[in-house]
This record gives sequence, structure tokens and C-alpha cells, in this order.
Amino acid sequence: MRPAWIVYVALQLILLGACGQDYKPPEPETSGQKAAAIGQVLDLEVVLPHLVYPGSGPLTTRLFVSIELPLAGEGSAEGQVEYERASVAGAAASLHDLSAGTATITRAGDLWRSGRIGPIEVDGLSFEYMLRGSVQQRGWRLEGTSWESQSGGEGRFLGWRRDRFLVVGTDYLASGRVELVELVRGQEIRVRHDLARTSPDPQLRVSGGAVFVINRLSYDNIQRLDPKASFLTSWQARVGAGSNPHDAWLVSPDKIYVSRYEPPFNDLAIREARRGEPQGTIPLAHLAENPDGYPRADQLVQAGGLVFAGLQDIDRSFSRYAEAKLAVIDVATDELVSSLPLPGKNPGVLAVVEEEGRQKLYVLLAGIFPGILGQELSGGVAVVDIPNRAFERWALDDDDAGGNLSGLAVASPRLAYTIVTDERFVNRVRAFDPQAGSLRRTLLETTNFVPQIVLGGSGVLAVPDRDWTCPGLCLYQVPEDPHGSEVLIGCAELELPPATLASLDP
Repeated sequence: MRPAWIVYVALQLILLGACGQDYKPPEPETSGQKAAAIGQVLDLEVVLPHLVYPGSGPLTTRLFVSIELPLAGEGSAEGQVEYERASVAGAAASLHDLSAGTATITRAGDLWRSGRIGPIEVDGLSFEYMLRGSVQQRGWRLEGTSWESQSGGEGRFLGWRRDRFLVVGTDYLASGRVELVELVRGQEIRVRHDLARTSPDPQLRVSGGAVFVINRLSYDNIQRLDPKASFLTSWQARVGAGSNPHDAWLVSPDKIYVSRYEPPFNDLAIREARRGEPQGTIPLAHLAENPDGYPRADQLVQAGGLVFAGLQDIDRSFSRYAEAKLAVIDVATDELVSSLPLPGKNPGVLAVVEEEGRQKLYVLLAGIFPGILGQELSGGVAVVDIPNRAFERWALDDDDAGGNLSGLAVASPRLAYTIVTDERFVNRVRAFDPQAGSLRRTLLETTNFVPQIVLGGSGVLAVPDRDWTCPGLCLYQVPEDPHGSEVLIGCAELELPPATLASLDP
């Protein structure tokens, strides 16, 4: 066993002694305000070539500006405008924002435009400007024309949607810290440290525009973070002493489902979204087939009006595993409508994927890792037909992958990524073809624990590095051609080894 695994197992043994007791960790600082939904950030480079400064002819002015919008889709919204820097004729220039710091942004299909932005003052010259252009690369790039009020001349602008990854680092002993890794203009990596504190055993979840930290066994609570308040904790709510929550999903603007892993809960808790107050439960114990009757609900995902909950179905001693299944819940009635058997054991990551105009559910089945029992390769990546609620095929068999699977990120119907752990606890991040069910290549091989992989919406794959001396998060550009190669953009340095991460811009 590697050191990271030893520490984690030791922590779990300590915490098991507190199971069922009302252990209360220190409460985090909370804002008490309603948490905002995740928006988007646009980074713009605006070129204005005709501005006339006192004592000179027309000089090219460049503005580097970001606009944070509350919505990621179409329509009009007020954005917050922030300036990074300005230059005149290639030299750094002074810049003062004389406006209220907002601008109206409108998107209609592939058309994108701003209202009047400003006034601003650059090297003593005041002016306003407007932007109009087109959306490209699935909404991740902008290009168009700029106009400024001083001369009325045209310029140009380029825009990039920012790719952001939220990370919680932990040593599994004391506490966790939330950090934000941002990819600016597709090339510059920035990090914001120590945004909020969590338990040492956290799980991040982004769903429905909400950000949750699930603090697991013994901590037994969920935190909702506020993106508009630098990810400060908006509220924290306990979900039952000893319940060991594993996931949280915002199923509607006012309702959350929380999977509760340990007995006597064996259910999904229903919580309201503003403060996390209890609203009911959805029992799952009758679906379990292991001798102790523990369903062990793990990860959740929503597709339309249904929530799918992966049931690991493992007994008290973690030595007897039943076959995996999915519980299917109608979010309108909060009722279990069916269960769906799967041909493998130990479900983990669930992902909804579009294939040929139809929604499919990818289910990662981890099998049994070597430890209490010997290694068992009884899983892979299963594909479920959502409308028919039936297993369809294997996207990857763990025997072909060469080990247990513990991570999943789907880039396209012909390219996906998983974490493969062999019997010696060597971890490999491997690309595979979900249509052919075959491996493509190995992106990374390490003896460090790789807890998760996450794909951002621009096609950037985030891979954590839990090196104890220099922890980080490495970002790779995924190729458009599935036969191509990934390109390392760079690695962000983090304060603690990353334990869980999520894309804010999927």
C-alpha cells in the first residue's frame, strides 16, 4: 500500500469509532446569504487603433478586460467589468474605470454584442466603447469588431471563455482547503488559494449551477459555497450523525438530494436549497441484496425528470459485494420508480453523454480493489440507454483496461479518459474509445494516488497530482481528433494535495 492509502485507511478506522455519535467539527465561517448560481467569465483583448492622445496622432490602444456574467446561455444580462491592464503604442498605460463597472451583454445564437462600456480613462483620455462579434468553438471563443466614442473608428476584439476548476486539497488528517484554478485566454494558469475550509474527507459536486462540498463519515454534513462571494460557505447543514453522505445534487432550484451511505439511513435525504433544511427521505434499503441489506447509495446524476443513484450494495464488513444497480427517482414526486441492474460491481462516476442525438448514461463500475479482499476485475464503463432504462453495452471492460477503474471523463463518443489502478497500485490515466471499447493511449503513469479526473467545457482535462512535496493540478488540452495526442498546458501549484475537484464550466 502506498502512503496516501495508508493515511486514508487509518483515518477511516478512526472515524468508524465515531459512527453514530454526534461528533461536531468546528463550524466554518458562513455568509448566511443565499448562494448565487455559477455564471461564466469572459476574458477579452480589445484593440482600438484610432484613439488620438494630446500631442500625438492616432495610437493603437489595447485593453485587457474580463466580464463576469450571471448566466452561461443566451439572452441579455448585466455583467461585472474588471480591467487587468492597458497599453498605448505597446507601452503600459494608466487606466481608470469611471463607470459603475457593469455592461449589458446579449447573446442570440452565434451573435454576441455589448452595450456601451465605460467611460474609462487611459493615459488621461476618456472614452466609451462597444463590441459586436460572433461566438465560435461551441461558445468558448469570441471574435469581432470594436468601436470607440473618441474617434468613432473601428477596431477588433478577441474573447475567451475562462475554464475554471474548483479543488479541495487535504492531508486526510486535519482539514481541507478550497482552491480555484483558472485557465485564462487558453494559456495562462492562475490560482486563488484558501477560499474556504472543509473537513479532511470532502467530496466536491457541481450541479444545477450550485457548488456543494460533501463532508463524509463522522463530519456528516454538506456545505453550499457561494461563487459570488469568493466561494465562501453560504451554509452548512448536518444530514444525520454517522450517515456518511457521499453526494449532493440540486434537482430543482429549491430541492437537493443527498445520498446517505451508512445504516440506519440507507436512503436519499431531501433537503431544501436555501439552508439545507430537511424535507423528507427516499428509502432504498429494500433494493439491497447483500446479507446486511445496505444499499450504499453513492453518486447521483440527473437526466430530465429522473435522478439516477448508483447503489454499491456492500455489506457491513466490506467483504461481500452484490451486483451493482441504479435506483431511478422521479424528481417531481420524490418517488422511486424503478431499479436497474448492472453487470458489474461497485458503481462510481455517473455521466450523461449525448450519442447520436440520444442521451446515454455512462456508469463506471470499479470492481473490487485489492485490500480486504483480493483484486477483482468485475467492472468497466457500462452504457445505459436512458429512455429504455436498460444496460446497452460496455464502453470499456476493466480486463482490457488492465486494472480497477476509478475515474471517468468523456470528451466525445470516440474519446474518453479513465484512471486505471493495477494490483501494485500503479495508476494510469488512459484514453479509450467508448464506441469500439478499446484503449487508445496512456496519458500519465504514477505511483501517486489519482483521486479524480475532470473535463472542462473547452476540452481541457484536469489531472490532480498528490505529490506530498509539490502538490498540483495539471491541465491538458484534449485533441479534437481522437487519434491525436494530449498537450500539457501547465500545472498549478496547490497548498495541499488535491483530493476532489470539479469543473465550474462543463
